[in-house]
Amino acid sequence: MTNGSTNLPLRGIRVADFSWMIAGPLTTRVMANYGAEVIRIESAARYDTIRTGGPRPEGNTSPNTAGVFNDCNTSKLSLALDLGSPEGLDVAKDIVAVSDVVTNSFRGDRMGRWGMAYEDLVKIKPDIIMLSMPMMGTTGVHQRYGGNGINIIAGAGISSITGFPERAPVGTGSLYPDFAGNPNHAGLAVLAALRHRNRTGKGQFIDLAQYESTIALLGTSVLQYTAGGALPPRPGNRSNFAAPQGVYRCAGDDRWCAIAVETEDEWQGLVRAMGDPEWAHENRFQTVTGRRKHHDDLDRLIEDWTSVREPYDVMNTLQAQGAPAGVVQDSDDLLNNDEAYRERHVLVMDHPETEPMTTHGEPIMMSGLEPVVGRAPLMGEHTEYVLKELLAVDETDVDQLYVDGVLR
Repeated sequence: MTNGSTNLPLRGIRVADFSWMIAGPLTTRVMANYGAEVIRIESAARYDTIRTGGPRPEGNTSPNTAGVFNDCNTSKLSLALDLGSPEGLDVAKDIVAVSDVVTNSFRGDRMGRWGMAYEDLVKIKPDIIMLSMPMMGTTGVHQRYGGNGINIIAGAGISSITGFPERAPVGTGSLYPDFAGNPNHAGLAVLAALRHRNRTGKGQFIDLAQYESTIALLGTSVLQYTAGGALPPRPGNRSNFAAPQGVYRCAGDDRWCAIAVETEDEWQGLVRAMGDPEWAHENRFQTVTGRRKHHDDLDRLIEDWTSVREPYDVMNTLQAQGAPAGVVQDSDDLLNNDEAYRERHVLVMDHPETEPMTTHGEPIMMSGLEPVVGRAPLMGEHTEYVLKELLAVDETDVDQLYVDGVLR
C-alpha cells in the first residue's frame, strides 16, 4: 500500500515508524509524501499526545481528528499494536524484518527495554537503518530525560538569547526544534544512510539527540563564548551589524513591519523612501556605528513614519528603494494575501470522521516530481493490511490477536 505515484524517489522504501509527537513524525512525513511506505506503530493503550491535544473540530474528541496529528502524518499507514505484550513485540519485530528503516523518538533507553535496540534489530535484519531521536541521545547519564520543544529550546540555549536584555528570556512562540532543525537533520541523515546502504549493503544506527541538533541552530553564540569568553546577551530585535534593525509599528491593530539596514546603500534607500527627512542628515546618523549608538532615537523617528502607514505600503515603499523590509505576517496574511502560497501549499482533504481538514503541502519541490500528499491514517486503519498482506499472518491468528488485546 505504497504511495500511488510510480516515479517518486523513495518508492519501495518501507519505514517502521515508532516515533510520536512532532519531530519524529515530521521526519517520516516527507518520506511518505515522496513515496516511502511509512507504517506508524502506535497503540490506543497510550495515544500519541498529538492525537489527543491541540486544535480539532469543535466537540469532536476522536483521536483521529486532531489537527496537529493530521498535519504531521500525511500519507502514512497505522498499525494499532500493544507493545506492552510479548506478542505485540513479536509482531513489531516481524515488521522490522520486512522494513528498510526503523524510527523512534522515545527516551534513549526505551527501545532497548523492549529488546529493540539497534544491536537487537541487526540480528533480525542485518542491513537495517535505525534512527533514534531521544531528547538527550541513547547513551550517557541523561538518556532517560524526556521533554518537548519548549524544554529543548531552553536546554539548548536558545531561550537565553531570545528576548530583550532587560527582560526574562522568552524562547520562541512555536516548538521551533520540532518543526525546524530536528526533523530536517534526521531526514537528511536517513537519506545519507540509505545511500550508504545502496553502495555498501550495510545499515546504520543514527543517534540524533534533539538537544544537540537544536544547539546547532544557535549560530555563532557558542563561538562567541569560546572565542572571547563572553556570554551572548539577549539582543531583542537588534544586530551587531545592522542599524536600524527592528520591528516597527504600522497603522492598524497589531500591525508591524521588520526593517534591517546593513549597508550605506540600504540606508540611503531608507532615507529616500521616507521622503528625505531632515533628521536623517544629522551627524549622529551618518555611520553604522553612530546609528547603532543612537538606535533608540532612530527607532522612534522611523516609527513616526511607519505608524501612519499600512504595513504592506511600508514594505513595498522600502523595497522599491532597496531597503530590506518585510511585513510581520499573521496566518490571515499567509492564507489570504498570497494566492500562490495558498494554492500550492494549503491542502484540503476529505476526512471520514469530520468535515474536510486543512493541512500543509510538501514544501520540498524537485523538478519532474510531484509529491503525493494523502490523508493521515485513522488509528489502526491499516492493521489488517500489515498483518495479512505484509506479514502473511493467517486470518485466524489475526482474530486471536484481537481477542488477546494485542491489536489495540
